[in-house]
Amino acid sequence: MNKDYYIVTGANGSIGQAITEALAAQNLPVVMGCRNIAKSQPIRQRIIEKTGNSDILLLPLDLASFQSISHFCKQLAETGISIKALVNNAGVMCKDFGKTVDGFETSIGVNYIGTIFLTESLIPLMHPGSRIVMTTSLTRYIGKIDSSFFSDSPRTYKRFKAYGKSKLALTMYTAHLSTKIRDKGISVNAADPGIVDSDMITMHSWVDPLANFFFRPFISSPRKGAIGAIYAASAPDTDNITGEIFTKHRHTPIPAKWRKSRQALWLQNETEKIIAGIRS
Repeated sequence: MNKDYYIVTGANGSIGQAITEALAAQNLPVVMGCRNIAKSQPIRQRIIEKTGNSDILLLPLDLASFQSISHFCKQLAETGISIKALVNNAGVMCKDFGKTVDGFETSIGVNYIGTIFLTESLIPLMHPGSRIVMTTSLTRYIGKIDSSFFSDSPRTYKRFKAYGKSKLALTMYTAHLSTKIRDKGISVNAADPGIVDSDMITMHSWVDPLANFFFRPFISSPRKGAIGAIYAASAPDTDNITGEIFTKHRHTPIPAKWRKSRQALWLQNETEKIIAGIRS
């Protein structure tokens, strides 16, 4: 095939759909990586009909499963796809404690480890000029990285704490990877969608009706939340930018405290051990 594709994970979600549609509208070839294929098929068809771009592939991808990630990467490699951009949009915020099939707390397993394993596995399909975009979150500011990062339990679990530290960790990894593969000519950036009107912010409690009434009118739409990721992944004037956080059309360097701190170096070493263990 030897065509440059744009990979979007979680492409059937609210922001994922907006990213996929925007890329398709530019007549760019897209691969939708989605866990629920049945749910995603009508979304793919709607985007094709709306944009007139039929070069949109749909492949199964479950970031909670290393086996699914490996299968997804193998399918891309066997198809002969070259990757122009990987937009790591998929993520979860879980109300209750749970584990992935590989034994990690779900938020950490999907938002961090699964995303990293996917990214590292797809780098061989990239080339100078390729781009990687990680979806971060404002909750990174409340995230905490310590020796308990990989060992949450039902007793200590809190959804925002788990989500926040997964996004802080992903931001730290973005900074690390941007330096690690700079010589390959591949850019690595993060995109912060802000607070977006999506199911993820639903609390599943009595406060939801009040929150919907008072706050949702002031929250960004998925289309607006997707702007930063789209800009980082496809704009010609962002081609040589790496190691930064995009918020809509603005971008700033990832802070040094998230690049070289003791916690960042500890997390980097522990993560490399985990990724090596998956591959062994």
